Amino acid sequence: MIFETKEDVDVPRDFAFSRFADFTRYEASARQYGADIRRVNGFTEVAEGCSWRGSAVIRGKARGVEATVTRLNRPEHAQMRTTVGGMTVDVDLYFDDLGPEKTQVRVTAHLKATTLAARLILQTVKLARRQIQGKIDSRIVALANQYEDEYRRQQGRG
Repeated sequence: MIFETKEDVDVPRDFAFSRFADFTRYEASARQYGADIRRVNGFTEVAEGCSWRGSAVIRGKARGVEATVTRLNRPEHAQMRTTVGGMTVDVDLYFDDLGPEKTQVRVTAHLKATTLAARLILQTVKLARRQIQGKIDSRIVALANQYEDEYRRQQGRG
């Protein structure tokens, strides 16, 4: 199953990449939501191959989580693979230059079940596809707005 969204952001491509592909920020966010995760391979900076392991409560049950940055091609593309229980989620972030201060960000998430239990969860996800797509879209818009504001403040225009 694939979810895809795109958003035009009024910031330069390098800035958009540095914010949307800030996996350290996502690590902190996951902790705020109760996930117990840690970096496992000694990376101090996020780079290709950097990974995290831990657990998170999902649908009322503690599940193992493993995430790895599989591609980091600055400033065009970043990819992360996350495995939760019997589900694999590949998230691709693409950054297309639309002008000196405008970038199109495309986010694609490929969900794949590797166990029977995960296939059942995917069936539920398919039934709620429209609502989930709406949540993804609104989250990307919120991040875009946040990063545009941050960029304007840095430039002394906000």
